[in-house]
Amino acid sequence: MSKITEVHQIIAKNIIRLRKAQNLTQDELAHRAGIDRTYIGYIENAKYNITIGKLIQIADALNTVIDDLLTEQINTELTDIEQINQLFPGIRAYQQLAYKYNINDIFQDNGGKLLQLLLITGLLNIPGREGNDAIDANGQEFELKTVNVLLTRSFSTNHHLNPGLIAKYRLVDWVFGVYKGIEVERVYHLQPEQLESYFSKWEQKWHGDGGKDINNPKIPLGYVMQHGTLIYPVEGQSENELYTVSFGQ
Repeated sequence: MSKITEVHQIIAKNIIRLRKAQNLTQDELAHRAGIDRTYIGYIENAKYNITIGKLIQIADALNTVIDDLLTEQINTELTDIEQINQLFPGIRAYQQLAYKYNINDIFQDNGGKLLQLLLITGLLNIPGREGNDAIDANGQEFELKTVNVLLTRSFSTNHHLNPGLIAKYRLVDWVFGVYKGIEVERVYHLQPEQLESYFSKWEQKWHGDGGKDINNPKIPLGYVMQHGTLIYPVEGQSENELYTVSFGQ
């Protein structure tokens, strides 16, 4: 099957799905869109090269956007195993992209979220490092953290935090990615001096506990939102796709 034919079939399936969901006949959709019914029939049978203009008219008539007509939907009539088989080629492609950023498993240690954060910030991953996670084009190191607000409202740090790691933390800027499930919603940038109150508190705790490593102290999301600089999203940019931002150190 050619790529063009595949796209035609995706468009056809989506138009039929959305039309039926709204209890519209082909005639009614054609009337709404200002398009001949025969044309709608050809499109729904994937037998016509639809123009962008006509696609916009049909999307408007269905109260949706072009993206929804061009994106293949999961067939909910499939079994769960059939659905994952349908999804997995895209997951494999996601992992192939992750390899370019030294992320060997998108399912492990927030690898999938880390890849999104690297792409948004334009930073490069530092594989196999304890402590700082990424560098910019000038070699400046950054600490990257993510949180899923559906699960918790604070950022994890390190399960064996000690003065050596705290010393590294004090030297680098921090980037915090805020996620709702797998969707990134906001990204904040903080300089190390803005986190000094936490560094000092952790250091005191380590000494007070007789040099015992601290198990994963947290940085509250509320603190990051209050004191950090919001670098993503950027006003005026699309909310439906990721893009790279620039931010000063």
